Amino acid sequence: METKLLGERDDQLMRIRPMVLSETAGESEMEAFQNRTLRPILKFQNGIILAQFSKYVIKFKPVFKAYVRSAQVSFIDDCMKKDPRLKNSMIASAVGLMTLSEYEFYCVNKNEVNKRIVALIIKRIQDQMEMLY
Repeated sequence: METKLLGERDDQLMRIRPMVLSETAGESEMEAFQNRTLRPILKFQNGIILAQFSKYVIKFKPVFKAYVRSAQVSFIDDCMKKDPRLKNSMIASAVGLMTLSEYEFYCVNKNEVNKRIVALIIKRIQDQMEMLY
C-alpha cells in the first residue's frame, strides 16, 4: 500500500512540473539531474522562492531597493551562501518536490546537488530582482 501511495505521489509531482528544454547530449549524470529535476522544480517553485527572499529582504535589509543593482546582486549572493536558515529553507523548497528516486539520488549526492540548487536559485533571484519590490 505504501509503495502505491509513493508511486501516485511521484506521478502527480511529474505531472505538475513545467517542461524545461535543455541540451541532453553528452551530459553527466549530475547535469542530467540538474536539467531534468532541479530546473523544472525551481521553475515551478519560482513564486515561492521570490516570496521567501522578498520576506527575508523586508526583515533583514529593508533598504535593499535603494541599493545600486551591483550591490543588490552581491547581497543576494552573500545571503544565499552565508545565511544557513535562508539557504536551507530554499533547498527544502526544491527537495520537497522530488520523487522518491530523485530523493535517493539527492541523498547520495547531497553536497553537489545543494550547491547546484543554491547556484540556480541565486541566478533566478538575480534575474528577477524587480519582482522583489
